[in-house]
Order: sequence, then C-alpha cells, then structure tokens
Amino acid sequence: MTTAKNSPMPVTDQDPRLRVLNDQPVRTNGEFVLYWMQMYRRPNDNASLSYALQKANEYNLPCLVYEALRPDYPHASDRFHTFVLEGARDTAAELSRCGLRHVFFLPKTPNEARGIVAKLAARAALVVSDDFPSFTIPAQNAAAASRASCCFVAVDDNTSIPLALFPKAELAARTLRPKLNRVLDTWLRPLEQPEPAVAPPMGLDLPFEPVAFDRVDLAALVASCQIDHTVGPVADFPGGACAAATRLERFVARRLSGFDQDRKTLDGGSGLSPYLHFGMISARHIALTARSWGQEHGLSVDAFLEQLVVRRTLAFNFAQANPDHRTYEAIPQWARTTLSQHESDPRTSVLDLTALMDAHSPDPLWNTCQLDLRLRGMMPSYLRMLWGKLVLTWTKTPADAHGILVYLNDRFALDGRDPDGYANIAWCFGLHDRPFPQRAIYGTVRSMTSASTQRKFDLSDYLGMERRWRQELGL
Repeated sequence: MTTAKNSPMPVTDQDPRLRVLNDQPVRTNGEFVLYWMQMYRRPNDNASLSYALQKANEYNLPCLVYEALRPDYPHASDRFHTFVLEGARDTAAELSRCGLRHVFFLPKTPNEARGIVAKLAARAALVVSDDFPSFTIPAQNAAAASRASCCFVAVDDNTSIPLALFPKAELAARTLRPKLNRVLDTWLRPLEQPEPAVAPPMGLDLPFEPVAFDRVDLAALVASCQIDHTVGPVADFPGGACAAATRLERFVARRLSGFDQDRKTLDGGSGLSPYLHFGMISARHIALTARSWGQEHGLSVDAFLEQLVVRRTLAFNFAQANPDHRTYEAIPQWARTTLSQHESDPRTSVLDLTALMDAHSPDPLWNTCQLDLRLRGMMPSYLRMLWGKLVLTWTKTPADAHGILVYLNDRFALDGRDPDGYANIAWCFGLHDRPFPQRAIYGTVRSMTSASTQRKFDLSDYLGMERRWRQELGL
C-alpha cells in the first residue's frame, strides 16, 4: 500500500476493510457487479462503491448500484423515509452524471420487500455491500450472503480507520487513542474511485419498478408507505450529499476554529451526525477537510478530530466487539453492580415510557430536550448527556431507563440507530468512563443535574421553547 500522505488510496482485495461473507466463487457469467448500497448512501468517497467499480472494471462488467428502503425496519417513519429519499435523489443524479446505473426500490408493504436482493444476486458476478456493526445490517448481510450463489463481500467505511485493526473491545478513549495515532497517516487519505470502464446496464429486466427521482413527488411517495406517519420529517435537516456538503462547508467556515470551546455551548456542534449515520458524507472526508483547513490557517483542529476520529471509532469498536451493544447487558459490570445496589433509593417520580415520551417529567429542562428530540430529531450535544442521565432518577431500574432511552433515541433521533448513539447512551450508565464518588441512585456512576447545567449555560431562550414545541406536537 502506498502511504505517502494525501496520496489517493485504493481499496484492494487485501484491504482490512473487506470481509468475505460466504464461500461462493465469483460468477464468471454474471451480468454485472452488484453494489448493495445500505449504509453509505453517497455517490462519492465511498469505499464500497470504489471496490465494486474496481472489480467491475477487472471483470469487464458494468456496475449496478442498488439502493432500497423497506417499510418494516424498526421505527420506520416519515422522518427517516424522507431523509433517505432526499439523499437518494442526490445519489441518483450524481451517479448518472458519472456513468453509473442507480436503481432505487421502495416497497410500500413488507411483503413487497422480500426476495429482491436474492434475485439481483442470482444475476451478479459479485455482490458488494456495506459493512455496519449495528441495527439491522449485520443480520441482513448474513442472510443475503448465505443465499447468494456468488461471492458476497462487505466493506467497512464507517470511520476514518478500518475497524478490523482494533478487534478487541477498548476500555476507553485513552486505550484507543495511541493505536489510532500510529496508523492515522496511513489511512486518513483521499479515496481512489475508478471511472466505470463499461457502460451502465440500461436495459435490465428488474424485478421491481425503480423510483424515478426526476419526476416523483417525495412527500406523496412517503405517504403511500406503510410506516409511522406520526413522526414527521425535519425541514431544518434535508437529506442528501449536497445538504451534507453545505453543512460541512458552513461549519468549517464559521465554527471549526472555535470548536474546542463552542462544543461546550448549546450550538457548538457540527450538525453532521445525521449525515454521518446515513452515510451521506464520510468521516474520512470530514476529517480531511478539517485537517486541510487547520493546516491552511495554522490552527489546531485536534479537538474536532478527537470527536470525529477517536470517539467515533471508539463507539464503533464498542458495537463491533459487543453484539448486545443495544442492551443494558453491554454496560460494564462495575457500573451495573453499583446501579443495582442503589435501585431501592427513593425517586421523586417513577415514570413510564409514555410519560417520558410525552415530556411529562418533573424537570422542565429535560422536558424541553425531549420535545426538541421529538420535533427536530436532535438536541444540543451537551444536553443530550443530561437527557440520558436524568432518566435514571425516574425509573424503577437502570435497565428500564436504558431501554426507554434506546427506544426514544431510535424512534425520534435523525442520528439514532447508530453505534454513536448506543455508546453515548451507555456512557450515561458508565461505559468508557470511571467510577466517581457515591451518590444516591447513581452509585459511583457519574451524575449530572439540571441545576449544574443551568449554571454553565444561559438556557432561558431554550427553556422558553417548551410551550411552543408542546403546542406544535399537540401535547
């Protein structure tokens, strides 16, 4: 591998980002190389697409990019469907411009969704898919690979560094950071993306009618799907690679220089997490852009890279090393022990999922955060930690609190259903952290309070949104 700094990086057959998921050979009489775009929903800087194109050129075949969105994934709603379809519209236009065929399947019912990948794989020389250690993707890849009669390869492009380089669960950022720093220059480089050598397969007999993004009404399309229509789209966060690029450009120009201080404020984040989750922009591209800007202006961007490279990789390492990372069982034993010892401590209130979902807690700041999550699919990063911590004080058991937080985050957050989200929730219960002095309910798990938070920030304007947001949600 060429390791010259900033030289384009190919994705080779020996690349640690690749996992072959079955023992089938490449089909010599295949019609195309199939790229199943599941999590890296972007037309550029995409290691899966790069590898699929490289293999298609090697076999003198066209590359077919297949993208889909089922109606029966957990918490399927107008919010997520709209975001993905807006992104697919960008992807379809850009891939067409690059000479690639992109087809998008949108089944309206669960029955419609079955069997399409298998039908396409039966005609492919090779199937390339996105590797992702969480949500529905591991099971979907495993099932599709077991049924495929050709070679099935999953490509990891989740973080700036291949996850395979860190196969064991890391205790904390301090154990991962030096390992990352040793390989950062090797891997944090632009990605080489080949040009397609064979014309796209336009005359394919497809087992579905692909979405025509140049003439479809996305809102009407979403409304026709059997999904949750009570969780609406977020106008402030349109989906797509174009919106992601605009947000990155704005963040770099306005906020990157002060990120170390601004991230501790209510509006100091980059706003890129939804685009990272849905793969509409790569962590690599964001990191390279930030590093280039820092070098050009003679300013350190280490604080930003710490969050994007170290903390993000730590979260994905957590998900990869712990198949049960979405559950309370993934919390460290020391934390579960101390929390269990304090289960009988008095609570001011004991609330169920419905009360918390509707923001009926005894804490006005927590209620405002929850309403923000329901309405906008986001909340300020610092307050998200408080939001997670306080639920421990209103539930019978810490396991109940954990389950409620995962449900709320997965159902409403644009960046939910993601290793970052599961790790952040688990951090509220002691993951990647250390014991602190004993406190009621928390034991030795780090605690947070609304009072201490309000001493750090002027939250008057934010708290003033509670009534308006409650009205907008009909609560």
